[in-house]
Amino acid sequence: MSISKLSGVTYSSINKISGVTKSGVAKVKGIVPSYFLDDHAGSVCAYSLRQLSSTATYAITVENSSGATADIGFTAAGGLDTSALTTHCGSNYGRVSKWWDQSGNSNHMEQSTAASRPYIVDASGNLITTTDSSIPALDFYFSSTSRWLEDTFVTNNSDRLMLSLMAEFRSVTAGQYIFSQWTSSQSTQVFQMNILGAASDLRLAARFGTGSKHLGRAQTNAQVAVNTEYLVVGSLDHASGDLDVNGDTADTDTGFPGSSGAGLINNGNILVAIGRRPDNGAAQYTGFLSEVVMWSAASLPTQNDVMTDMNTHYSVF
Repeated sequence: MSISKLSGVTYSSINKISGVTKSGVAKVKGIVPSYFLDDHAGSVCAYSLRQLSSTATYAITVENSSGATADIGFTAAGGLDTSALTTHCGSNYGRVSKWWDQSGNSNHMEQSTAASRPYIVDASGNLITTTDSSIPALDFYFSSTSRWLEDTFVTNNSDRLMLSLMAEFRSVTAGQYIFSQWTSSQSTQVFQMNILGAASDLRLAARFGTGSKHLGRAQTNAQVAVNTEYLVVGSLDHASGDLDVNGDTADTDTGFPGSSGAGLINNGNILVAIGRRPDNGAAQYTGFLSEVVMWSAASLPTQNDVMTDMNTHYSVF
């Protein structure tokens, strides 16, 4: 058994319990406090500016204006250690060279080119946040410049996947790859979470085969808007798919080839990127991200539970 609240207060918002810092408390009346990934197991990769796992040490590695880097972790309450971030960056910028994977699989997202790193602190030393609720976020289009993070790993078990994110979009009228593992060859295309462009829809898609009907996808029925925080949870398997946006299910379920052998999702140890299409740099994401998690296991978490838990923390809707 685990707990998510004490006396109606979300556990991640609690600093101390009876005067003892939360990190020093192993149990409350015999019940172990829980973290997001403890409650929703099976993650392949997990990137966030909050602590998702009890074993996670760092959220991001940040380069300051002097070129020095520092690993930034979490507060006792599980939030981003903004005090350490401020000390490191001072009155100038901070850009992220590494977004640490909290799943335990070491699938860290990195950027070796300094000029292409997303920002977490602006040029005046201010923490970058979303517009509505001031949630800390990485800016993937700071100063109208293409920025992204990447790594190479296998994202799914060929059977099913689920993806969640906390995002805000600066623009929605051009095609943008938010998180993807995609190439120009259908035989190696894997998955994509993207904005479709002029339609301003969000789509989660996965390639099941090389035929025209083998692109399984779920997408929103309504346009997303700029300067608005969105929680997104989507799942795809060989039979169905759903995409929840701020608690509303958008279910188009088109292109699924069924449950036969042809229904297996492509996978492979190829490049994965946050912020643009990984193989050719096209479709730059022009927005903010606070969290991205992907699961792939024989049994996926329940979509509604993931969405509910995310909103309990972020209070977006």
